[in-house]
Amino acid sequence: MASSRSIKLISLPSSPLLVLALMLISLAMAQRPTETITEFYLQDLASGSNATVQAITGIRNRPLSFTSFGTIFALDDPITVTPDPRSTEIGRAQGIMVASSLSGSNVHVSLSFAFGNGSSLEVQGTSRQFERYKELAVVSGTGTFRYARGYATLESIYYDNRTSYSIIRCTTRIILS
Repeated sequence: MASSRSIKLISLPSSPLLVLALMLISLAMAQRPTETITEFYLQDLASGSNATVQAITGIRNRPLSFTSFGTIFALDDPITVTPDPRSTEIGRAQGIMVASSLSGSNVHVSLSFAFGNGSSLEVQGTSRQFERYKELAVVSGTGTFRYARGYATLESIYYDNRTSYSIIRCTTRIILS
């Protein structure tokens, strides 16, 4: 003799909007981005025949300096693995800086961290020159860093006033999509 069992089915609303919302939540949870942290060093020399930072132009009858409004600089700093200038060079920090505040306290920075493997990180923003830590936006990247977004902190860990040589620690925190 066969027994009869009754099975209770739960009735869920079948609204297409609810189904879409559940699918989007599920997709978002499956694709949680992870943060990638990198640290490297910029070897920055602003004077002499081997300078990696050079004033290009500025406002007529004003000095060309980092604190003189309107001065534009080009830079091409080596990127190294450690603070030691003889450590392995992994790329170049290439771009422009513009003394962008009348008070001389800020420069606008637009940089490409161009790495030896063909990848790059694109960084831009206001660099507050007289603060120990400067924070810039990572707005994009190429290669390994394609679609990167996040921020970079720059900290001068060494400065020689006589030669205008500085070592800058750069820490990036990025999300890759």
